[in-house]
Amino acid sequence: MFMQRLITTLVLVPLVLLILFYAPAWFLGGVVLLILLVAGRECWGLIPLNTLAFQIGFLVLLVFGLWACGYLFSYWLILGLVVWALNCIAILTFPNSQHYWGYPAVVAGVCFLLLPLFLQSLIHLYYLPQGKTLLVYLLFLIWASDIGAYITGKRWGKHKLIPQVSPGKSWEGVAGGVILAMVVAVIGFICFKPNYIVCWFGLALATVIISIFGDLFISILKRRCHLKDTGTLIPGHGGILDRLDSLIAALPLFYFGLTYIPRGV
Repeated sequence: MFMQRLITTLVLVPLVLLILFYAPAWFLGGVVLLILLVAGRECWGLIPLNTLAFQIGFLVLLVFGLWACGYLFSYWLILGLVVWALNCIAILTFPNSQHYWGYPAVVAGVCFLLLPLFLQSLIHLYYLPQGKTLLVYLLFLIWASDIGAYITGKRWGKHKLIPQVSPGKSWEGVAGGVILAMVVAVIGFICFKPNYIVCWFGLALATVIISIFGDLFISILKRRCHLKDTGTLIPGHGGILDRLDSLIAALPLFYFGLTYIPRGV
């Protein structure tokens, strides 16, 4: 399984970088839109009420949300960050909050808000000054966190993070992920030379933390539906949501921090 994950990663990472830097913007947008539609399809299996009528209604709402978020992005961004804050509280208080995840309208509504927000946050970040490079920095920040957490958790993980949600995650893994991500943040600081060192590293830390909650969010939904993965599209990794869960949470906060917090980049 590890070798399969490694091979898939070695193929996907260069492909992502090639598309990001050399493909036209419309092509990148089309790829991301297609990925989000597949992710929306995977969401169907995570919603407690999984009837055909509900699936069609959710798909229609998702397409509408992808369109509407572009016109209401500032409001959608604030609302999305509030929803993520509520998600974090619900995750930290699990299983006392498990009824929160049992309402189909709640789960569908959260997905309806967060998937379009991810797309529009990516587009807005892409068009910032140095946007492509900042996006690569964010990807490496999240990847470093995942790799550090995986290696450290496998080797030293003894104290479980939230075992009712994700038994495999440990506090040692979180620490390893944060440390390796901060190494990437130091490299980013050297490359971008921001004027506000506290804001730069504070944003990096907040981005890594929210990415962990993004992973836990999908883990809760999978656990409630007795699923190991959200899909089988990516060999060794599962579905699209299994790979994008951290980034779906991290990207809006990262963009918000770059836009509204002094950074000097």
